[in-house]
Amino acid sequence: MASANMTDNPDEDFFCSVCLDLFIEPVILQCGHNFCKSCIDKFWEKEKNLFCPVCREEFTSRIYAVNKVLCKLVEKASRSQPGKNAGKLQKEQKGHCALQSHECLEHGEALKLFCQQDGSPICYICMLSSEHTGHTFLPVQEAVGMFQDELKAAASFLQLSIMELKESQTKEEQKISAIQGKAQSFEQHIASEFAKLRQFLQDKEHQLTQQLKEEAAGILGKMRENLQKIEGTKEDIQKLLLEIQTKLQQEDPLLFLTDIVDKTERVRKSQKKVKDMEKKEEELEEDKEKDASNSALASDNSSLGIYKAPLQYSIWKEMRSFISPGPSHLATRQAIHAGLSQLTFDPNTACDHLILSDDLTSVKYDDVKQQLPDNSERFDMYPCVLVSGGFISGKHYWEVEVKTKPDWDMGVTRESSKRKGIFNINPGDGYWVISLWDGNKYIAQDSPYKALNPSMKPEKIGVYLDYEGGQVSFYNADNMSHLYTFIDTFTERLYPYFYSGYNAEPLKLFHLKL
Repeated sequence: MASANMTDNPDEDFFCSVCLDLFIEPVILQCGHNFCKSCIDKFWEKEKNLFCPVCREEFTSRIYAVNKVLCKLVEKASRSQPGKNAGKLQKEQKGHCALQSHECLEHGEALKLFCQQDGSPICYICMLSSEHTGHTFLPVQEAVGMFQDELKAAASFLQLSIMELKESQTKEEQKISAIQGKAQSFEQHIASEFAKLRQFLQDKEHQLTQQLKEEAAGILGKMRENLQKIEGTKEDIQKLLLEIQTKLQQEDPLLFLTDIVDKTERVRKSQKKVKDMEKKEEELEEDKEKDASNSALASDNSSLGIYKAPLQYSIWKEMRSFISPGPSHLATRQAIHAGLSQLTFDPNTACDHLILSDDLTSVKYDDVKQQLPDNSERFDMYPCVLVSGGFISGKHYWEVEVKTKPDWDMGVTRESSKRKGIFNINPGDGYWVISLWDGNKYIAQDSPYKALNPSMKPEKIGVYLDYEGGQVSFYNADNMSHLYTFIDTFTERLYPYFYSGYNAEPLKLFHLKL
């Protein structure tokens, strides 16, 4: 704004009535009043109707013309303005007028050079002045070509960035939809299971449901925040791209070079921002892969293993700790045996170093090799055994007592999986198995292997199979804490699988009806 003493200036006709400063790029309206071009543009943007700020005459469209005569008069008047602000105004006014006339207002020469330090066109005489000592110069057309190439490359990069951001946006939206679907599905499953239990289980139902909602809300909150950042960055880039495209359509080389340095600097900062965001996304994905167990909904495996599980049996086990009087060990064993549905080891599959109990529910290793027929179902290299019958549908749960055995495998395998000689234990080869190595290393035999860290050493392992749901989950059956979940599609009969290790301690099998 101009200072108060401006009104005493004899050249006050050279001041804009909007900003009260010397005209910068003055334009004349149809009514004859003059304003800075930027001032009248901003004034009209705020008003619903187009009218002159001085005489209030209304117009049907934004029509005005550059007042070149006034431009030159103001430039002369600005030289007589005292103070630092006057010098600044003079320089700005001179620049705008020079661009309109394509001539240097100080020397009257054509503007044929571009000063890279000042970022503005100059004439040959200006180049020799002390003001430009040590500066580097380019011909105007060469400068235009250089900045056009840079802006075109930037536009291509930004267009590609927008495409990638759109893909990221779609993926985030799909993830949000999937998490919402899973959360809803798990909540329905929890409610369905708890509906079969007595009234006193409502507290536990509420606890698990609340935990699920909080975890889902936490994850969705972070995802929505990330989605908002992506959308915000996309909008910023789209605005910048529109500015670049508008700039590239400018045919006048001098007008094209107006503010070109600031524009290209903004482009470089925008490119860096996009690269930083992409790098951060990669780091977040790596962190998720390294620590997928932090949240139950972080992966299908964790979520299914905690929320879609044999809940009735799991809660029943928790109830034992506070039921008074509690069930005796004998009564518990009777309840377990009452739930048996003839899940027993199959002697035809047992390695010839394995000894099965008479009721076919216990197996242990023996150094003495037995004389058994080498039928196609039998394991011949490793001390392994399957159960009889297997499953081709339904939900099933069984427990295996391991006590202090230092080595064991258990899980399920498909009917066609390899049993002879050396074979791999992983889902690709038809085995969904967890293991204990060396007495303290719990492993999920996935691809690749995944280390497990149970909160306490299990003496009994629970295995849950949901055939149609494509789920095999493992639990510490002592407290029903989740160990690991495999997710796959099953198309043939599955058999519970056991590896006894090379020690004499037995594995004991219990099968409970769900």
